[in-house]
Amino acid sequence: MPLMSGNEPGHWDFRTDNVYFYMTNGEHRVRCAITDRALEVLEPNFGRTEKGRLDAFDTHWAIIERAASTKFDTQGWEDDRITILIRATDL
Repeated sequence: MPLMSGNEPGHWDFRTDNVYFYMTNGEHRVRCAITDRALEVLEPNFGRTEKGRLDAFDTHWAIIERAASTKFDTQGWEDDRITILIRATDL
C-alpha cells in the first residue's frame, strides 16, 4: 500500500545532513528522510544551510514523497528498520 503524505514539515538533522519527514501507512506514521546528495539532484544550487535544505525539500516535496512511497512498497527500509531513506539513486 502506498504511503500517504503526513502533511508535516521536514526537519533537518545537522548530524546526518538528512531532512526527515513523516508519511502515513494507514494509522501508522513512517519516518522518511532524504539525503543531502539527493536534494542536490533535485535542486543543484540549494543553500547549504538549514533554511536552504528545507526550502529545497518544500519545493520538491511531491517528488520526494513519491520516491519514499515507492521505496516503502519495495521494502526499502534502512538497517534501523524504522526509516525509509531517499538517496540520489532513488530519484
